[in-house]
Amino acid sequence: MPETPSASGHSLTGRLARLRQSLGARCLAVLIAYAMTITLLITGVGALGDAIFDNAFPSMRTVLQESDDLIRDRYEVLQSKRFSECLIAVFDGEGRRLFASSDRAVEKIRAADLPLINDYEEGTFYEVFEEREDGALRHRIMLCRYAGPDGTTKLSTAWCVLDEDLNVLEGTLFQGREALTEREFNFIKGVYDARMSVERYEYENELGEPRTLVLAAPLVSERSYERVTGAVGRLWPVAALLALAATVVVALVLVRVVRRAVRPIDGAIAAYGSADRGAEAPPPAERAGVPMELAPIYENLRYLMRRLGEAQDDYRRLVASVSHDLKTPLTVIRGYAQALHEGRAPKGREDAYLRAILRKSVAAGELLDELSSCAQMNHPEFRARLVPRDLRELVTRAVERAGDQALQAGGTVEAAVGPEPVCALVDEELLERALLNLIGNSFDHNASGTRVRVLCETARPHGAPPSARVSVLDTGSGFPEGMAERAFSPFVTENVSRREGGGTGLGLTIVSRAAELMGGDAEIVERPEAPWGAEVVIRLPLLEGQDAALGSPDDPGAGV
Repeated sequence: MPETPSASGHSLTGRLARLRQSLGARCLAVLIAYAMTITLLITGVGALGDAIFDNAFPSMRTVLQESDDLIRDRYEVLQSKRFSECLIAVFDGEGRRLFASSDRAVEKIRAADLPLINDYEEGTFYEVFEEREDGALRHRIMLCRYAGPDGTTKLSTAWCVLDEDLNVLEGTLFQGREALTEREFNFIKGVYDARMSVERYEYENELGEPRTLVLAAPLVSERSYERVTGAVGRLWPVAALLALAATVVVALVLVRVVRRAVRPIDGAIAAYGSADRGAEAPPPAERAGVPMELAPIYENLRYLMRRLGEAQDDYRRLVASVSHDLKTPLTVIRGYAQALHEGRAPKGREDAYLRAILRKSVAAGELLDELSSCAQMNHPEFRARLVPRDLRELVTRAVERAGDQALQAGGTVEAAVGPEPVCALVDEELLERALLNLIGNSFDHNASGTRVRVLCETARPHGAPPSARVSVLDTGSGFPEGMAERAFSPFVTENVSRREGGGTGLGLTIVSRAAELMGGDAEIVERPEAPWGAEVVIRLPLLEGQDAALGSPDDPGAGV
């Protein structure tokens, strides 16, 4: 079925909400912002360094960055501060000067000088040296350019030698000319003496009219280059400090993000720590704003704390129940014993007093036995002594031992076992104790005449492996509604629908723990089939190959 736009929108909104609650997404966003900051910092420092180099050593490339204005004949851009050390002039196609950056540019750069100036695309410049030969002054003019992989190797492409009167004596430069004028020589020499290179660039404006731009810029000297390099180099320590500051900020932000993420967990711990003072239990992870990565930990903590709270409640109930259940028989024992000791017992009632003392002593002893068994079975180091046994034999034996109790209660107890063996790994003492507890509960909490049946069979539920099933059924009034879920907790009794005066509330707890120690479980069937009023089932893993040799109880190799 295609997803409707509304459902799609809700789904997208839900995904975005979960993404906002993701600790990983928050940390990733912080790291992305950090990476962008560092990238911008490095890029910015690099761009600033390039700008410093361009401003310190302007070239025709720097001028051509203003090409959009140049083709519109907007020459005011050439009067910016970065060109303050340069001489710039612009001529039209007929040699008329359209712009000069200064009076010195007007004086030094004329249209007649254009043939002496090399085109920008050729990348050449003049150098002039004075020499003496036989006492006569000579001028050596060299046309040079930079080459090499890094553009720092200077090469001479043409040269000539002039005498003192500027006559061309030899060389490949200015071929076809016998001499240079004073103006031409002064132009070339003046530019070199000022440590300036001269270039021209020919282009057309937006109307298609020819233009020639002449730039005389300072040459790069070693000293000036080192000065500018030093200035650019000082940018990187500053950038490193800024990067360090950004790293510290990001670390603090990440710490804050993580602390904020674990705050609900701290709150949950504090809430459970204040549970005795009436504090509310912490809400589920979604309502508490817990990041989805920490939600399992948070929910496990809630579950653990809830179990700890239940354990504390069990402990309080244990103390209260034991105190109550021991206080009553001990009070009776002390009263009757004191009356006998002081001779205040009525004549002929001494035996009755002694029987009451014996009966209450037995009740107190049974309670202590159950407490001891329950504590022993719940000890972390307690291990069941599992041996392979046919449960039919153990059920039959337990029913025989419960015969006297059935007679005293005015009821009956019977075993229902089939012809096929039902084998499992069991602790004989634990299983017998569990069965006797269940049989005893049936008689203790029901009226006289109760019938009890212990059924042993192999259960083969649909879709599940077969198991050994031992059921204790009685014809009593059954368990009260809603009690099945908590009946296996310690000291849970229900006298409303049971006969008054019976039980400590530990019997079913021992049954459940015994089944658990043997790898199974115990369950109360809420609606047993007629005529039965109550049914408690113990399920144990069926022993594979149950017809294999079953060790005897005294066989030392039988235990697992």
